[in-house]
Amino acid sequence: MPLYEFACENCGAHKELFQQRMATEVEPPACPAASGDTEHRMRKVMSGFAHHLSFATKVAEAEANFGAEVDAAMGPEPDIGKFARKYEQASKELPPTES
Repeated sequence: MPLYEFACENCGAHKELFQQRMATEVEPPACPAASGDTEHRMRKVMSGFAHHLSFATKVAEAEANFGAEVDAAMGPEPDIGKFARKYEQASKELPPTES
C-alpha cells in the first residue's frame, strides 16, 4: 500500500496520497493552495525515509547538541581532594576517644 507525495510546481504546497493498490495509476491531486487557478500543477516527489535511532545514538546527539549548556548550568565539578582535606582537619580537632 504505497503512499505518494506530491508538491505544487508553482507554490510548493505538499500533499500526500494513499493508494490501496500499486497497480492503479495515480492521478495528481489538486493543489491545496490553489483557488481555481490552473497554473498550480502537482508533481510526484521523492519522499523522505524514516530513520530510527538507538538510545545510545540519541544520548550522543543530545550531548553534542546540549552538552555545553548542561555543563554551564551544572558548574564546575567539586574538588574531592578539598573535601577530603577538610574532613581530615575536622577529624584532628575531635576529642580523643575513650578506649
